[in-house]
Amino acid sequence: MQLFVHDPSYTDRLAAFLTSVGRPAVVGAADRVDLDESPEDAQNLELELYLRVWRVLYPDAHVELALS
Repeated sequence: MQLFVHDPSYTDRLAAFLTSVGRPAVVGAADRVDLDESPEDAQNLELELYLRVWRVLYPDAHVELALS
């Protein structure tokens, strides 16, 4: 699963945030965070909740989810 960040200055922070909440994430490119997991419904719901928290913390850091 991949997350695309519109502003690459947030990529490292997003990866660190997700890792800190138990979702291991690595920076795959300047504007991409990779999550090594299968796209199961429960995991997607949990990830969406974390991304909502992220949007509150960083309202200018737009992120798109892409299932791979």
